[in-house]
Amino acid sequence: MDLKEEEKKERFFFAFWPDSQRQSLLGRLREELFAGIQAKAIPLELLHLTVLFLGWTSPRSIEEIIKELPGRLKTEGFPLFFQFSKAVFKRRGKEGIIWLEAVRVPPPAERLLQDLIQLMTQKKLSFQAHSPFVPHITIFRHVLPQSLPGNLAKRKEIELPAPFELGVDTLYLVRSELKAEGSDYKKVFSFPLVQQN
Repeated sequence: MDLKEEEKKERFFFAFWPDSQRQSLLGRLREELFAGIQAKAIPLELLHLTVLFLGWTSPRSIEEIIKELPGRLKTEGFPLFFQFSKAVFKRRGKEGIIWLEAVRVPPPAERLLQDLIQLMTQKKLSFQAHSPFVPHITIFRHVLPQSLPGNLAKRKEIELPAPFELGVDTLYLVRSELKAEGSDYKKVFSFPLVQQN
């Protein structure tokens, strides 16, 4: 990663990333639940669970974060598992998004988020943190509400036919690049969350 051009600011976020097996599972689940939906499907390799969004950040600031963060992260309780049990529709103007939502936030994940917020605050960096933190994986954008399955259109959320787990043992720092066809993500650094023996 080239961090020398300090005048350029880029968009970054912290996230957990499903492995290829979970990506395939998410793809099958999406096809089974939403076969006829009119929406933009997120490519399987880009599916993720955002922990904290930084927005526009300078390379120098990112370099400082990469140096300091390993000493700040608490690895107790990792690896952990998020339990996903429902699909949720969120309206965004005339369109909307659909995400898969976890039933709760494991305490180690909440502590990790607070550690990140504390560091970003100390560095005087802008960030977006939702309160409360709702772990979710967005699977569709630009959803036309009239194409929603009847049960989701009425209730705005549905239970998954088979809940699934997402195992987490690594935190990724990801660069987001806006392109004509949508956002493109590149993992620029990884922080192992499992204590090494």
